[in-house]
Amino acid sequence: MNTPSGVVLARHYISPLEACGKPTCNYSQILNYPNGGQANAPGPTIATNVPGVSTRFLINGQAYPTMRFTPALQSSQPLEVQLLSNGQPIRSGSLAGINASGSASYFILYSQEQGTTYQAIYLSGKITPISGTCSVPAQTVTLPTAPVRNFGDIGSTAGSQNFRIQINNCPAGYNRIGYTLSPIGGMLSSSSGVLPLTGDSTASGVNIRITDDQGIAAVFGMSKMVNAYNKATGGSYMIPMQASYIKTDETIKPGTVNGAMTVLLDYQ
Repeated sequence: MNTPSGVVLARHYISPLEACGKPTCNYSQILNYPNGGQANAPGPTIATNVPGVSTRFLINGQAYPTMRFTPALQSSQPLEVQLLSNGQPIRSGSLAGINASGSASYFILYSQEQGTTYQAIYLSGKITPISGTCSVPAQTVTLPTAPVRNFGDIGSTAGSQNFRIQINNCPAGYNRIGYTLSPIGGMLSSSSGVLPLTGDSTASGVNIRITDDQGIAAVFGMSKMVNAYNKATGGSYMIPMQASYIKTDETIKPGTVNGAMTVLLDYQ
């Protein structure tokens, strides 16, 4: 509902074959029609009929104001229609043009391949804003002390501790909620699910490894769906995880072993 200005809310792509019937198109003119009305305006970002939501049309990844292209603008990339927030509170409403039953479109695009004919781009569908997001409380997971003799070869683990990632107070209405685990200090290319040692660690040759409750190494930097999320009701959810020490060098120097990660949520 209160998404910051300029955030892209949705995208739709139109291939060159759909646009002009060829792998490469030569565009000669673009017209922008705010609110799907009858009068064009400069643009390139124009209003929709939904408060808080604007739209723009991109060719070669760039939005253009109402203009003729001299020479023609050549593109073999898909065209893109974007919905984006404009900084105002987003309200419910239909995207259909003012004269939805007539010829009112948001964008009109001419191509040399089509001659005097053109493509009219309509918007349809309904926007339903959602108030609020989930929260993930900070937590500290304390592993038990593990003697050096408990480790075997490099890659062996010891001192495991179960914990849960809490995702609380998710509102109803989202199609999907995802979470991404990101290690503080960057990802270690040599091992899956292993956190870098933080600066206050005094040990060496040993790190902390994060897995799911089945012992499968955590995947960092990739969104995973909160499967238990219920769009109709919302709610709070727990993701069972496990942390353990892992031997990362032939020689372990005893001491404190600390690592950290963030949990980032994404919404659709």
